[in-house]
Amino acid sequence: MTHICITVRWLDDRYHGLLDREGPPEWPPSPFRLFQALVAGVACRGQLDGEMGKSLEWLQSKPPLILAPRSQAGQIITRYVPNNDGDAIPDRQNRLTAKTFRPTIMLGRPEVHYIWRTDQNCPHRKLAEASGLLTCLGWGIDMAYADAQLIDEPNIGRLSGVRWHPVTGTLRDDGLLRVPKEGSMSDLRDAHESALKRIEHGKPLRTVYKPRIFDRVFYTSVERPIGRESVIFVLRNSIDDPYAYSHAKLVHIAGMVRHAAIKVMGDFHPDGVDDPEAWVHSFVAGHRSDGVETHERFSYIPLPSIGHEHADAMIRRVMVTAPFGCEAHLRHLANQLDGIQLEPKGGGERPVLWLLRSDGVTRQYLATSSEWASVSPVVLPGHDDHKPAKTVKLIEKALGQSGIDQPCEFTWSAMANFPNCLGAHKYDRNKQPTGYYRPDYLQSLTAVHIRLTFKHPVAGPLTVGAGRHCGLGVFAALQPARG
Repeated sequence: MTHICITVRWLDDRYHGLLDREGPPEWPPSPFRLFQALVAGVACRGQLDGEMGKSLEWLQSKPPLILAPRSQAGQIITRYVPNNDGDAIPDRQNRLTAKTFRPTIMLGRPEVHYIWRTDQNCPHRKLAEASGLLTCLGWGIDMAYADAQLIDEPNIGRLSGVRWHPVTGTLRDDGLLRVPKEGSMSDLRDAHESALKRIEHGKPLRTVYKPRIFDRVFYTSVERPIGRESVIFVLRNSIDDPYAYSHAKLVHIAGMVRHAAIKVMGDFHPDGVDDPEAWVHSFVAGHRSDGVETHERFSYIPLPSIGHEHADAMIRRVMVTAPFGCEAHLRHLANQLDGIQLEPKGGGERPVLWLLRSDGVTRQYLATSSEWASVSPVVLPGHDDHKPAKTVKLIEKALGQSGIDQPCEFTWSAMANFPNCLGAHKYDRNKQPTGYYRPDYLQSLTAVHIRLTFKHPVAGPLTVGAGRHCGLGVFAALQPARG
């Protein structure tokens, strides 16, 4: 897959861009700020109405991946500069105004990469020409230059810097960066025109319009981890007492919740779904079409009770997770499942789902930590033939398939990581079935317990392996990061 990469390089290691006029500092530099700088450069050349100017409109289609050096806040300094609105006062010292500098110091090479996946309409040659006209990024004192090139996946992996991924649809107030959208170009033209016409002889100063057409998108990285959106349910019996289910049969609880979700979403699907039947089949039920490696779906994850040495690992809570950007669908499902009675296959007691905000057990699954351990065993995407080298490759493949792209160290074992949890073996020494029940399609695959150590904290929930959508391969934090 080919991408276009616009790289901005500063002449200094300080960047002064702010999220708004009074701060806080903006890091990494937002895609909208880059867009403004490119538009300004092309406009100064007088080619905004030509092919080069039109090429910039392609950048309005989607937010890019950003690779930026690590950073730290610089010293805040207040300087006093002349207030140009106070020219009626001749004495310069009597019309000074304060301007606060909140620099961000780049700790590595002072360059940032913006990467978009190309399509057949990408005007990469004109974008490269436009990039060469950039003169600064941030404030006017942040002198910089840029270039653009086509780049493939292996070469993206060789670029240095922290990777900042756009996550659309996330209901977060922090970590939002401005990104251009359709109409941003014409809006910048209007803002520029208002600045040119601000002063007219004999008339009061006119208002200068600020850019108004842009989106805000959450950017996540190792420096700002975010976990997938999730909701937690607690299990109760028919008289509203706590209900506990065998953790060896956790996939049964996952199946009951999945069955309930299919039923309620079939009756009352969320707004914005074009083909409800296909959506329920794929997103809710999790059925994958032939030839499709991965697809977006809900995950139904029973949570064993852990947290102290006497915890019995029984199932009293169930978590449902959704991919990034699907929070609205998850909230809709949660509202429909709240108070619903599950239907065990073959009969038996029917537990009730009740929404739960948080407690000591769930916080271990949703924490931010550098060290994680599997509570239920990870089912690997293949059989290792009892060869350690093959086990390593299968674990690496499982991590990649689960969306874990941060480098980490790992160890594995058949032994459980938490008290009263079960090991990864299917049979004991007497050839009797042991361990956790598995669906038929997972029976022939190798399972192991894993410990993960990341260089930087990651946020839960963390699920890995072929059984990650039904409660196998769920991880808990060993040393939650202190907030």
